[in-house]
Amino acid sequence: MALAELRDAIVRGDLPPGTAIRQSAAAEQLGLSVIPVREALKTLASEGMVSYQAQRGYTVAELRAESVDGVFRVRELLEAEAEAVAAARLRPQDIAAMGAALDAQRAATANGDAHAAITANRDFHFALLDRCDNEWLLRFVRQLWDALEPHRALAYQRTAVSGDRTRAQEILNEHQEILAILAQGDPEAALRVLAAHRTGGLADFHRLLSPRTG
Repeated sequence: MALAELRDAIVRGDLPPGTAIRQSAAAEQLGLSVIPVREALKTLASEGMVSYQAQRGYTVAELRAESVDGVFRVRELLEAEAEAVAAARLRPQDIAAMGAALDAQRAATANGDAHAAITANRDFHFALLDRCDNEWLLRFVRQLWDALEPHRALAYQRTAVSGDRTRAQEILNEHQEILAILAQGDPEAALRVLAAHRTGGLADFHRLLSPRTG
């Protein structure tokens, strides 16, 4: 319970990057003892969602531009492999799951619900990625996604505040294109679009971390 609650709070943006997490306060808020909270924080630290420093304790992880480049480089290597295997094995029900996630993402974007949009975005991609049926590969891919989620929440929130949903609509359009190509049975074309989509995501994070956005 502690792990799920803390992870959700970070993904929702309730605990933005750089926020200190006091174990005793978190335990009191969750109605738990400190021990499960401490274990949950250790797990989140191993996933890259929080960081730990002696004398300071745990904080929600902050990213630097060079760290983002590293994350996306590893994502490129691992996800390209997973997508290549998965795209060739995609079933009608997987296409349907991607379509349902895209519909949910559209609705969440229209409603300004950042948490739901992030969840639907992830569901869209993992409806494909899960078909690679390689749990070890998926484990590392999920960890890379987890490391970026706090910053993805911040990006959605800033977009909502500015009222500019142009990029959010572009992402929806890219997802629609990916889905259409996969439904047509052209995995090679889909892989090219997915690679370009990932490159766009990297650019999004660099914009988020640039001084003018801070």
